Amino acid sequence: MLQQRKNEAEDAVAALLRHLGEDLRRPGVANTPKRFVKAMEELTRGLREPPPEVVFFPLEYDAEPGPVVIENISAVSICEHHLLPILLKISVAYVPGDGVPGLSKVIRLVKWAAARPIMQERFTEWLADLLMEKLRAKAVKVKVCGVHMCSLIRGVKDEHHNMVTEAKRGDIEVALKCKRPLNCR
Repeated sequence: MLQQRKNEAEDAVAALLRHLGEDLRRPGVANTPKRFVKAMEELTRGLREPPPEVVFFPLEYDAEPGPVVIENISAVSICEHHLLPILLKISVAYVPGDGVPGLSKVIRLVKWAAARPIMQERFTEWLADLLMEKLRAKAVKVKVCGVHMCSLIRGVKDEHHNMVTEAKRGDIEVALKCKRPLNCR
């Protein structure tokens, strides 16, 4: 069944290439339908894979924990309107709850979340909710900066844009402990 669906997807890509005027017997594109389907599977793996497990370490001090900031997590997503790539830089600030999650797990969770077709505004809100839940945080701030290929290579063709969206969750007073702006480079 899975192989049949993959074959159907490859046939659809071949039909699209023929529609565009490409000769599928040409060596450079003979295997393009297979490569395209494999690339799309990789870019959307978050739709099929479960979220990564988050490992927590106990807080080893008595003071109230301050915010933890992880800036400029690189991720790639695709635009749900055009299926073209979006290059993302995602910064996260959170105030730990009953433990501190492992750094690599936070990054893996963010990359997993991005691996699907998205509309950036909705994605940022969903990511904040997801991180609040999975990190068992008191507060979360998320900043997502995206370069959308749909506006870079078609439409307005603007190579200098950077779409920025932000979301906050949790106790706003706790979230405000992280006063400095989150970066996107």
